Amino acid sequence: MSSYTEAELDDFATPLSIHLERSAQAKSMDRIGWIAEQMDAECVVIYDSYLQWTALLQTFIIERRGEAAHDEALREMGGHAFREFVEAYRDQSVKARVEMLARRLRASGSTFDVIEEADRVRFRLTSWGAARLNRPIAERGTDNRRITYASYGAYAAPTNLATLKAASPLTKGLTGLPCFIASEILFLEIIPTDMLGKPIAVIEADGDVDGIVHLDIDKTGLPDARSFDRIGYAAPRDPVEPRATGLLFSAEDLDRLATPLSIQVREAAAAQDWDRLLAISADMDAELVGAKDPLGILINGLLTWIARHLGEAAAIEALERTADFVMSPYLDWVSNVSPIDAIPMWAMVWRAHGSTFWITEEEDRFVLRGRPLGACARMAASRYEPEVRRISPSRVRYPTFGSGEAPLCAHKLREPHPLNHFTPGFPVYSAHCTMLHEVFPIDRIGRPLWVEEHPLDDPDGDTVHYHYKDPKGWPEPFYTRVGRIKP
Repeated sequence: MSSYTEAELDDFATPLSIHLERSAQAKSMDRIGWIAEQMDAECVVIYDSYLQWTALLQTFIIERRGEAAHDEALREMGGHAFREFVEAYRDQSVKARVEMLARRLRASGSTFDVIEEADRVRFRLTSWGAARLNRPIAERGTDNRRITYASYGAYAAPTNLATLKAASPLTKGLTGLPCFIASEILFLEIIPTDMLGKPIAVIEADGDVDGIVHLDIDKTGLPDARSFDRIGYAAPRDPVEPRATGLLFSAEDLDRLATPLSIQVREAAAAQDWDRLLAISADMDAELVGAKDPLGILINGLLTWIARHLGEAAAIEALERTADFVMSPYLDWVSNVSPIDAIPMWAMVWRAHGSTFWITEEEDRFVLRGRPLGACARMAASRYEPEVRRISPSRVRYPTFGSGEAPLCAHKLREPHPLNHFTPGFPVYSAHCTMLHEVFPIDRIGRPLWVEEHPLDDPDGDTVHYHYKDPKGWPEPFYTRVGRIKP
């Protein structure tokens, strides 16, 4: 007997943008509540994992080689990861840059307001997505049309992520800066100044990123000289663009920029503003992956740097440490949920990766198949057009990055190991799937969460995931290929 109908399985794998589009076209409220709830989950489920993972890799490098090596690794690999996304800001008006940054902040789980002044547009962040890792532990909450997302206190015990003790351009001259914030300084200020002649936005944290943070977009052509000096640059003498004059946004526009999309959906549906829902659906997919994708490439780059500078054994150790921090909460949840009942949640996770996939049900398992399915596939696949593309009435295809190609040429594990199924040529980023989804769960709960077959001989081919229904029904070869014995 089937656990789900074919229509239900197709729904699980269909992007929320298409579900919302269908509801708006039908002028139906029936699924709006479900769509909004799923949007809330998709917003940060991958971003928060990437946030933790990036900071763990930064901490690993600092512990092994010190802050100077960390700064070298972050600048080199951040350059590979961020330049394409920074380039999107080139030749954009001040108004367009404000809208682009607002989308990025919403997608990273930031809580903020937008204030326009005569000379600047200020993002007043009461909880910055990039800083939730270091803010004291708190659960998610909703208040006054804003969402305050979970925070983790991970720079304190027991995780003890690294702070940067030395003042440098990557810390804007501050000491004791949480290491992950350096990646935001790189993205918003240093790389844009290299490429575009000025920052995307200037970060003003008053030395305390746990408190209120301001991101300022200057309307007058250039920030002041002090903003350049703090990141190690001399200020240009002349503006690099025409000065914006007058107010660019209405009060309603400013409020909408700061309102999470899930709340915008609920409000538009309540007002039966179907045109607004269609407009939201058209931009949802780009926002879904906009904050995650640069971090995914950065993680691939940092793993590559570790493998090349510290050795493959060090890269494996870094992945083992990642699993304990990132996956433990999921295992706590999985232990109390049957594999069948978990399928809708895992489908949400794969949608949140920016995956294109379908689900079929067999007698003993579920099979997820697609291209690109998961961040691994999007990293390894050949680079193609950077825009989200509709490929059928029920699917979209997200950008891929060609990370195995120049200039990144992401590392492939040469030495046989359980994390590469004892097969040389396994991308180092893909090895995290083996660690997090196979090895770590087998060691903790006696079975994989799922197993993945990556198309190593054809990076543009289908990736396949297997989810067995019976926790004890996993075939022995799925244990032996990772050096384990089935209980």
